[in-house]
Formats: sequence, structure tokens, C-alpha cells
Amino acid sequence: MLRLLLPLLFASLANAQFVYDFNSLAGSDTHPFTLLDGQDNWTEETFNTNNRCGVTASLSHDGTPALRFQESGPGFGCDASRINDSNWLFPPFAGIERTASFEVDIKVGFWGGSFGLAHDTNGDGVIRGSQAGERGVRFMIGSQANQQLRLYAADQTFAQVPLSGLGISGGHWVRVRVIMDLVADGGAGRGSLFVMNITQGATDFTAVAGLQEIPLALDPAALDATNPIFWDAVWLHFEGATYELDNIDIGRRGFTRSYGTACNGTAGPVTLTATGTLEPLSTLTLESDNHEASAIGATIVGFSDADQQGIPLPLLLDPFLGTNGCSLHCAIFGTVSGTTSGTAPATLTQNLNMPHIIWSGITFYVQHVCFESVPGGLSFSNGVLVQLP
Repeated sequence: MLRLLLPLLFASLANAQFVYDFNSLAGSDTHPFTLLDGQDNWTEETFNTNNRCGVTASLSHDGTPALRFQESGPGFGCDASRINDSNWLFPPFAGIERTASFEVDIKVGFWGGSFGLAHDTNGDGVIRGSQAGERGVRFMIGSQANQQLRLYAADQTFAQVPLSGLGISGGHWVRVRVIMDLVADGGAGRGSLFVMNITQGATDFTAVAGLQEIPLALDPAALDATNPIFWDAVWLHFEGATYELDNIDIGRRGFTRSYGTACNGTAGPVTLTATGTLEPLSTLTLESDNHEASAIGATIVGFSDADQQGIPLPLLLDPFLGTNGCSLHCAIFGTVSGTTSGTAPATLTQNLNMPHIIWSGITFYVQHVCFESVPGGLSFSNGVLVQLP
């Protein structure tokens, strides 16, 4: 049934991503580097030092040009911005996106580096941190004790977590992704922040605990950068040495998120994970562990984590099935069967192929169930929410 279901799910809008990589700018690897200001509609202002924010030729983590600011000390900083033009732009958000996103690669400095979306509210052709109503949602990262990792709402309030628990240090290159539901809370929006430590060799994003589902203080009636339909620029600020920035990526993103609890298979809790980019033509891999070898299992697919034909979810299954601590976390719309691997502790793996065209913003839920030698003869995993771009 799942094979029949997927073409119906992915029927509408193509995923849209718009990447700016600085590779077309003039750069130099000799300090103070090639001036950013005036290149390709970029404007830049430096504070308390004569050495400006510049463009390198090959100092990014991938050996390509990047922005760099090398002056050290509190109060030594730069603002830079770029307003959309015909040479490069990201299409405007309509305010109804549930997976609006931006991400950037940043080399972590000390006093704080920020990046976010913006709007030139006063029409002077630049975005500056000192200008009211021009900065929208943004993040900041810095290894100084009072900085750390922050997600800023559009009213410039923020939530903050320490870097220590994320394994991020000064000098690391990290990819920071912010995913925003612009519809949540009546249009006030919520955002979640994810990181990938490029220096440490990470290949996937980690959801940052404490920076998930943060209220964004958006105002759909405003005429400034608190209203996402006006976002038409990017803004950054570097404070002190040594910050670099590369690969701005703006558009829509999908994501997965685990929820609920698992009960035991023969080798322990059958934890379900989902890996994959959710991009067109990619593969989403669903895998649960700790099963009995060569056992029959299934993936449940549904469109709710709250209701199964009028019955509230999660539903404790023990009174009905004789299981031990097992719950149904996912409404049952369809299932697809499979078999666990041949050696215990075994895994149940299902691959879902993402097609060419994706229905933007759709959410569905999955859960694994397996027939094995446990109370009630069944194990149930946690649930996984899958949000498509």
C-alpha cells in the first residue's frame, strides 16, 4: 500500500534552494584580504579598526573563497549585507511555508558571529544592526562564555545554549541550519536550529536541544523585517577574530524528528531512526534495532500522531495485545512489510525513495512494529515525524 501511497503524497511543488557561495567574487589569501564592500551588491561597515571584512581566495573549509574578518577584541567588528538583485536572489516567502529555511557555513570565532534574513526597511540600501526593524530571524555563535549558540526571534529576543555539549570549539567550521514554521502560533512562527560540525567530519545535522520550536515573534501585519514576506536580504555581523563564512543556502527544507517511546524487542528498546536529505530522488532510510533475527515486521505510515479513528494517540497497547510498555504513536493509513536482518540483535530497514516532485510542506508519521519473542509477540518502536520540504 505504501508504494501506491507515495506518488499521491509527492504531487505538487518542486523543492527550492538558492545557494550563494562567494566563488564569483575577487579574493586574496593575504591579510587583510580583498575588500568585500562594493562587490556584487555587498555593503560592509567596519567598527573600531581599519582592516575591513574581506574575501579570501581559498581559505574556506572546501578550499574556495569565503568571507573573513581577522581583527581581534571586543568592539572590533563588521556588519555586512546583501539585498536581492537580478544577479542573485532568493524568491520571497509567502508567509505560509512550514519548512522555510536558511543555512550557512561559519568558522567559529570568539566574540560572536551572526547571520540571518533581513529587509531594508528604511530604504537606504544597507542592513545594519543599529537600524531598527531590519533584522529578521537570525542565529549567533561564539566561543566566549557569554555568547555560545543563540537563535534570535524577529523581535531580537533569543534562546541560548552552551557550545560545550555540542562538541563545538573556536576555530571549528560548522554548518548551521534554521528551519521555520511561518504558520505556527497564528503566524508568529516557530523555529528550530540544527548544526553539522564540518571540522569534526559530521555528515548529518544534529537538532540542538534547547533551540527547537522556539517562538519567532513574527508579525504578518508588520511592514518591517518581523514580517517574513518582506525578507529580501541577508545580514551578518562578525565581532572579533577569526570568523569566516561561506555557502549561504535559503529556501525550504525537510526534516525528521523522533517522538514517543519504544518498547523492547528481544535485545532491548527498538529505537527507530530516519536518515536522508528528503531532497528529490534521494532515499529516506527507516531503521529500527534490537529485534529478533529474521523476523517479520512492518512500517506503519499515517498522517496524525494525535488521533486514530477517534481514539487519542499515543495509545497504550498492553491492555489489548498483552505487550509490555508498547504504544501506538502513529495513525494507521498504510503499512509495508519487511524482514529483519539475519543476525541478532537484528535491524528492520525500509527505504523510501523520494520522487522528482515533492508536495511542499506535507507531514506524515511512521512507526515500526515487529513480530518477535516478547510479551504479546509484538514490539513497537518510537514514532518519527517526517516533514517534507
